[in-house]
Order: sequence, then C-alpha cells, then structure tokens
Amino acid sequence: MDDRAGTDTDTDTAAADPGGAAAGSQDDGWHAVDGTAPLDAAERERLAAVEASALLGTPPEERFDRITRFARELFDVPMSYLNLVDDASLVVKSPQEPGEAAPRFPYGAAFCEYTVHGTGLFEVTDASLDPRFAESPAVTAFGVRSYAGVPLRADGGQAIGTLCILHPEPRRLTGEERGRLVDLGRWAEAEIRQGQGQGPASDVTVAVDPTAAGQRPALHHGDLTATALDRPHGAVSGDLHAWAEGGDVVTATLADVMGKGAAAGALAEALRRSLYEGPDGTDAPPATALATAARALGPQLAEAGSFVTLFHARVDTRSGDVEYVDAGHGLTLHLRASGTVERLSSHDLPLGLQDAAEGWTTGTLRLEPGDALVSVSDGVLDVYDSTLASLDRVVADLRAERDVEAFLDAFSVKVGVAQVDDDVTVLVVTRS
Repeated sequence: MDDRAGTDTDTDTAAADPGGAAAGSQDDGWHAVDGTAPLDAAERERLAAVEASALLGTPPEERFDRITRFARELFDVPMSYLNLVDDASLVVKSPQEPGEAAPRFPYGAAFCEYTVHGTGLFEVTDASLDPRFAESPAVTAFGVRSYAGVPLRADGGQAIGTLCILHPEPRRLTGEERGRLVDLGRWAEAEIRQGQGQGPASDVTVAVDPTAAGQRPALHHGDLTATALDRPHGAVSGDLHAWAEGGDVVTATLADVMGKGAAAGALAEALRRSLYEGPDGTDAPPATALATAARALGPQLAEAGSFVTLFHARVDTRSGDVEYVDAGHGLTLHLRASGTVERLSSHDLPLGLQDAAEGWTTGTLRLEPGDALVSVSDGVLDVYDSTLASLDRVVADLRAERDVEAFLDAFSVKVGVAQVDDDVTVLVVTRS
C-alpha cells in the first residue's frame, strides 16, 4: 500500500481500478437506506439474493476465514472482513468468534454500504477527510482511516456482500494490490456460490483412475511413509491425494477442487495427470510442476468457474529436505518430534486464480526423524467446528493414537458420525 492520504476522485480511482468501478466518488448515485424510501426492483432482487444465500446467522467457516486471514497477511492490515449486507445492517460472516452470533452493524455511513451498491472496487484513502465517513463510528470510535472493498455477487449477479480490508492509517492501494483484492473477491464469490449448490459445472470428460482416489496402499520409501484417507461426499471426490517415488525423492500432493461430484473429480484427475504423468513427471521442482499444471488446466478451470487449492511437495529421502508450494491451501502442518507444530502458509492464490506466469513461491523445511507432514482438505475441519482451530483437534487426535493407520481409521469413523457435507481427505507423510 502507498501511504499517500486524501479522498478518492473519479479520475484517479477509475483509471487504476481493475474491477471497473469509479470508486470513491462523492456522488455515486446511491444513498443510504433511511427506512422510509420504497425499495426499487433491483434492491428487492438483491435482498432476495442475500436471503437465498443462507449465510445470515451462520457460524464461522474456514472456507471464508482463510480468505480474510489471507487478506490481512497479504495487505499487512489489522482488519479484513467478509460482510453480508441486507436491508438494515451489515452482518459479519468472517471473521467472527467461534460460538458467538455474527455481529450486526446498523446502516449508517458504513463503507460497505457503498461497496455493495457499486460496480467494483471501492476505496477510501483517508476517511477522516471524507465528508461521507468522517463522523462515522468506524472513524471516530475505532480509528479506521483507510478502506478498500469489493462487492461479492451471487450467481444471478446481485451483490450480496463485500470483502474488505481496513487500516488505522491513510493508505492507497497500488494497482497490483487492487488486482489482488479483486482476485480474493472472486475466490469468496466462488465459495458463496458453491455453498448455494452453484459450484462448477463442466463437460470435462477425463476418466477417473480408480487407484487415484479412495483408500490406497501406503507408500514406503526408505524411512519415509505416505498414507492417506479419502472419504468422498458422493461417488467421485473433488479432492486429490497422490504420491510417487523416484530415485531418492518422494513427491506428495493434496489438492481440493472447488465443488463436488463428477465435474470436480474430472478436474482433480486432470491435475493428477499433469503433475505425475507430464513430460517431466515428478522430476520437476514443485513450483515448475504447478506452473505447468496451471497452463494445462487453465482453460478448463476458467470454463468451469473453478479453482484448486493445493499443497505439493518433494522430499529428499536421504536428508529429509522438503521443497513445497502452497497455492492458497494453508491447511498443512509440520509436526516435529519435539512436540512443536507449524502451519505452512503462503501468499499465493489457488490454481485458477493466480497467473501462471507469475508463478508460485517455493517453501522449504527439513523433515527430521520422528517428524510428520499432515495436509487436509477443508472438509476435515467440518468434522469439528469448521474453523482453523480444528487443526489443533486433528493434531491431538493423531498424537493420541498409536500410529498413523490407527488415527486414520478412527478419523474415518468421526467423519461418518459427523455426516460431513463435503469431500474429506487427510494426507500424512512421516519420517521414521
């Protein structure tokens, strides 16, 4: 973010806005609801879409929390929210405290009211100098100075909410940052539509290899072992777990295709083939392999309106050195024999959202004897409370069992009892 202060104008914001909005203008044609003016047809349609989203009053979910967490880290801001906007209030969907009702804030001079009734990215660089917001509680009570948000649209095109970032200092997003925020908005929109049963539809006809999903024999290579549990929601899983061995290297992948059923399963299988049966096979470094897969699957993902979060790693079996890429996944843990746990994360977007030419960042770690890598799909979190805190429960359950196989057996029972409405996959790589 630039630290230049001041209110936005039609000219400077519209010229740099990848979302197409002349955001921040002093009169954008919309005025706050006062409770007396009749709603026009478009607003009634928008409010019906908010209600149809079935998100009002629902508890926290990691599929949204990972996006707001990602935004806080990426833009170095203390606040990021995914809000729903109905006829009288802003309803915070993420982040909200587990076990508590979603906070509601009444209509007033709230930033997100303007965002949801606009056409693209809306930015305020110094709210204290903007007459629309200078006296609002966000500024006077909570010290917010800068704001940027994008509208989130349901399948019919109606804006039902916003994804926004806020900072206590005057700031202006760079052009690249605006593009990133728009991309995160696309991610949030896809999650909203998926929750409404409007996930990807695709005519991809890749045959699914029956050995690529479900229970597979564990891979043993030297002192490395790769084991997995795959519980599809339907007949075909949109999750992917895969591994291969070659020379002194073991390659392992966990990927989560947005959606369920045959279309998601076909995309998962196409990804597996690209990563494991392409020209370079498993010899390519993780970032190179993912860039190749992105180019190969890009048209199919775009046509389906889908994306893939993914963890892909190569482990040197002699040293335990690991190279990995994380494409928006953020659900992989390094469990050390010492008892400490590190969650692996990155600032890279999922496959289908990030430009393949930009590439993905390579992370490194060392898997010492007694260590484990545990990567899960987000359906695993639904076995517990659907938030990131569920990862702590996964770790506790794993350490309570005598071995990985016993953990996966017990976890499979938990999945059945919880009746999870999603594909569930756990990948565990251990070094003995």
